[in-house]
Amino acid sequence: MMGRSLRGRLIRLLLGVLAPVWLLLAVASYLYMLQEVDELFDHQLEQVAATLFSLDMGQIQAAVDAPGLHAFNDDDAFAAWAWDLQGRPVFRSQAAPALAFRQSGERLQTLEIGGQRWRVLWVKEPLRDRWLAVARPWYERDELAAGLAVGLGSPWLLSLMVMVVLIWMAVGRGLAPLEDLSRQIAARRPEDLSPVLASAIPDEAQPLMAEINLLMTRLQAALENERRFTADASHELRTPLAAIRAQLEVAMAEPVAAARQHALAQALAGVSRATRLTEQLLLLARLDHLAAVPDAGVFDLLLLAREELADCACQAMGRGIELSLDGESSMLFGSASLLRLAVRNLLDNAVNHAPSGGHVAVSLATMAGRLSLSVQDNGPGVPDAALARLGERFYRLDSVLQGSGLGLSIVRRVVALHGAELDFSNRGGLCVSLVFPVSASTA
Repeated sequence: MMGRSLRGRLIRLLLGVLAPVWLLLAVASYLYMLQEVDELFDHQLEQVAATLFSLDMGQIQAAVDAPGLHAFNDDDAFAAWAWDLQGRPVFRSQAAPALAFRQSGERLQTLEIGGQRWRVLWVKEPLRDRWLAVARPWYERDELAAGLAVGLGSPWLLSLMVMVVLIWMAVGRGLAPLEDLSRQIAARRPEDLSPVLASAIPDEAQPLMAEINLLMTRLQAALENERRFTADASHELRTPLAAIRAQLEVAMAEPVAAARQHALAQALAGVSRATRLTEQLLLLARLDHLAAVPDAGVFDLLLLAREELADCACQAMGRGIELSLDGESSMLFGSASLLRLAVRNLLDNAVNHAPSGGHVAVSLATMAGRLSLSVQDNGPGVPDAALARLGERFYRLDSVLQGSGLGLSIVRRVVALHGAELDFSNRGGLCVSLVFPVSASTA
């Protein structure tokens, strides 16, 4: 869970930044401490040498071997050597190993003497005409450095643990608004899709909150549409099913064969209407769940309209309605299957509402880079007040007895998926136009 939680990620990032800085400071402090130990070690040799300057040989012997000059470890004494100006040894303390005289070289040296490292200070006493060397074993410096490192490292390790705890607490406090938001959403009822109101949300989380609330609004609108659609569909289906049942009951009770056949024919017509309504409901439900145009491609809209006119020719001829098509070949990018469905619904609507012996015209035109496909009949048209409601689900004019009011709703949804516009107008009959933007059409 640490690898997937925001808290764990923030803690790792903070430690990944602060831990190297902490380690760098710790190493720098340790190196500085070693430098100070070296200076302290050398300064002690300087003080011992300065003390021995004023003494003669006998006094030096007594002073070097005295416990008072033991520096950091009473078990180890300083070592001292003395030579005359010609390099002849004149003195060596009891703790001092054999050391060769060196007249040149650095004043402070680290030498390997008797299989052991020593820190040696060389000084010349011009007043007494002698050379003096004072030394101390190097391991004492290491022991001192190790002791100081332990004393220095303990607070640093403690500070690291305190830093981890403080980071954990700080990250937890910083994420508290998000945890409050999570608890608020978790406590909601499934049907509660109102916007989430959370206080003290950081600025970085505001876009997420806005998207969550937008999603809530969309879900609420979608659920409301589903409820309304289900209620309308159940109401619309109840009527043809009740009519079918009534006709079947009449047929079962009718002794006259002709009347019985008429009732069965009416029941069959009702089944056809119910089947048509069910197909439209399922189709509209499928279209509502589409977020983009499926199977998009380039096709000729004029050819598509011609094929649909040919399919409805028999229906139009049965009512003596003349069909016409005007326009030039126009390429369109979109879903040919969905637009074929929209054109078929418009043609069915126009043929059903045109008077017997009337006319239905389909035309394609390109104006200002916009492609328009219009289907117009010469029927009575639609009252101007009702034009704005055309395309609403289950909306029918009072003068229209047939149909479910879903055909134009399907057309409106198809048009919306293509980013086009649907226009209704009265031009000696109802004219429905599909207007496609420039990006969808190519000449």
